[in-house]
This record gives sequence, structure tokens and C-alpha cells, in this order.
Amino acid sequence: MTTQLNPVDYAKAIQFQLSGIVTPTPVYANFNRNYAKEPLFLTWQLRDVHQPVYTGQTQSNKGIDRPTFQMSVFGQSMANTFNLSNDILQSLHGYSGMFGDPDNNGFFIAKADVVWLYNSYDNELGLHQVFMDCTIDVPA
Repeated sequence: MTTQLNPVDYAKAIQFQLSGIVTPTPVYANFNRNYAKEPLFLTWQLRDVHQPVYTGQTQSNKGIDRPTFQMSVFGQSMANTFNLSNDILQSLHGYSGMFGDPDNNGFFIAKADVVWLYNSYDNELGLHQVFMDCTIDVPA
């Protein structure tokens, strides 16, 4: 049986991939209220890493790992928040290929699925928010 990648590798690849999509917008691994002073930023959290799912007649092959990470786009302007979220959707949804830095822990993914969960507004922070999930299919 094959094994899944180390969550550290997933984290490095997620940071690299998202930074490449939204540059020059800052990308952070988790939310910190200090970021709220920025007009637009993105955070992500690795939410679901589990063992590979095996398919087919021979269960010891055709393994696939399906980690999920949540992305949260925060912005002072609703238009900018929605536009950046759309850029992420257009770039990631259905993506297949190298995920992360090919020279440093990047890996091939068969497919990325992005789901726009919901949008909100935080009165206290004065920020529009869009929350999305991305599940990547990683052949193991």
C-alpha cells in the first residue's frame, strides 16, 4: 500500500500555489486579527488530511489522497473580495498538474475541486469574507 504525503508538504504546496494565484495579495496560513488592517488578504487552513482512498479491483493500487483546505478571502471592498475569490475559482477549479513549487516539495494532482461555501461580512472587523473549500486529488 502507498502512503499519503506529509501534511508539511501539503502546507508548503498550498502556500506556494495560492501565492502564485493572488500575488500581490498577501497569503497567510491562518487568520490573525492583525491582518485585518490590510485592505485585501487571503488565509488558508488545512482542514482534512486522511488516508488514501483505494479504488478498483486491486485495493493495493490506484490510491488517491484527498486533502481539503479552506480558503478565506477578506477584503474591505465587496467587489475586490468577490473578484479575488473568482480568480481563485477560475485558477484552481478543475486544475490538474503540478501543485506547489516543482523545485521544493511540489507534487502532481489529478484534479482540484473548489466549492464556494458562503460569503459574509464582519461588522467588527469591517471586512467582507468569502469562504471556499478546495479538495485536491493526489495520486498516491
